[in-house]
Amino acid sequence: MGEELKAQLERLYPELVSTPCSPGAKHPPYSDLNIEESYERFCLEMAQRDYTDERGTVISILEENFPKLLNLKLASNDKNAKASKVLETLRKGTFDASLYKYERDRITTLFWIPQLICDCDAIHPNGHAKIQGDEVYVKLYDKAGAKIKLVFADSTYAGLRVVTTSFLVTPERLCKFVKFPPIWNKK
Repeated sequence: MGEELKAQLERLYPELVSTPCSPGAKHPPYSDLNIEESYERFCLEMAQRDYTDERGTVISILEENFPKLLNLKLASNDKNAKASKVLETLRKGTFDASLYKYERDRITTLFWIPQLICDCDAIHPNGHAKIQGDEVYVKLYDKAGAKIKLVFADSTYAGLRVVTTSFLVTPERLCKFVKFPPIWNKK
């Protein structure tokens, strides 16, 4: 990591470098729901809803992004699952989880997204060329391992700002996903 980037990280997230096990914010409860149960809860609590960040920007969470939020892939060939097919089978109750694989941390922290949007530590420009989104919401949590949760947001053709994906990263990997300086950070 370049010295300039390291210095910016230290200024923005001093708790990451001041102690080996920095406290961060208390993390919300982990979800232990399976994919079908997560989808049901997602539709009830998050899908088609708007959340306002601390700048006053409205971010929408769309039902069609549920498979992407889990990084759902076909088990047979590791290709991204087609959202329309996944959603159709979930709605009909014919979803077969054995056909898919996903990242466990994404489903266990899925329901952290609304709180993170409304109370993030910083908002950065997207620094990853392959991940859709122009802004990344960042929150440091009080957990071991990958303690930083990221939420990527982008503008759609309809002018909405929507969540495109979300996952956990370690402090060391943060700079692979965000650009510095941040667009906004908590004072």
